Amino acid sequence: MSTRQLLLDFLSFLRRPTTEKSSQTPAQAIVHLFRLWCCLFVFIIFGGVLVDSIIDVPQHDRFEEVMQQIGIAGFIVFAVLIGPLLEEVAFRLAMRFRLRYVLVGAVAFVLYMGQAASAVIEKYTENGMLYFTLLLILALVAFISVCFKYTAAMAKGWNTYFPLIFYGLSFSFALIHIFNFEDFPIRVILLAPIITLPQFILGLGMGYLRMRFGFWYGYLFHVLNNGFAISVFLLLPH
Repeated sequence: MSTRQLLLDFLSFLRRPTTEKSSQTPAQAIVHLFRLWCCLFVFIIFGGVLVDSIIDVPQHDRFEEVMQQIGIAGFIVFAVLIGPLLEEVAFRLAMRFRLRYVLVGAVAFVLYMGQAASAVIEKYTENGMLYFTLLLILALVAFISVCFKYTAAMAKGWNTYFPLIFYGLSFSFALIHIFNFEDFPIRVILLAPIITLPQFILGLGMGYLRMRFGFWYGYLFHVLNNGFAISVFLLLPH
């Protein structure tokens, strides 16, 4: 599969996401992974420039904060290896329906959403985090109960409505990054889809690789992207 064929297959997948797997060998899949990242990187750069030109809101300086807490080595391990794994489990493991995938993915999704939103909720409300946590737990318990009781029906519906699941998880992955901002003026809320455009593009690429080649290829794509970003961050003067 050439780079052109890969991009055509990627675009075809985005028009109608399916659960169909590719017959490519692992070595070929790795090559396609790197090619796709190189191609999407161009769009990610343009997306970042577009976002910067539209809105200028201070973000949490989490890189510096985390490095002070766990050191440079710990920061690199977390940002390049552990963080991507947690996000892939939370947002892409359950894309292919297996009961264990869906259950693990649902738990990780709820934990990730709760952790990401906690700082903002605690900042603007007094008991909001307690209510939000209870809501997430109730929703998780209800979802798990339905999965166990109606596994066959869930599997059928998962495949039937897979495009909605794919784009729902991809959009959630992008939108969660809005919590990197310190403040939430009305323009941040209204422009959230544009602000998180680079993450959305990344999510589409990782979701495609997860479905076409398997979970670990989406993870490797994530590692490659974060590794590049962290390398640039460490090399630039602060």
